[in-house]
Amino acid sequence: MALHRCGLATAGLEALRLEHPGLSWHTLGGHFQDSLAFWASVGTGVPGGYQQRDTCQHVPEG
Repeated sequence: MALHRCGLATAGLEALRLEHPGLSWHTLGGHFQDSLAFWASVGTGVPGGYQQRDTCQHVPEG
């Protein structure tokens, strides 16, 4: 069963934002060229959007 383009990731990110208002969100790893539209879409209305940033200092490397 393929679950691509069903809105699951978008719904999951929205649920997390609603449960944790006021947090700053960032993504790890690279934003692939074919996923830029997704990140722009789910970042609409999110302060700072979902931009790739350096890993937070409290997250251990490895």
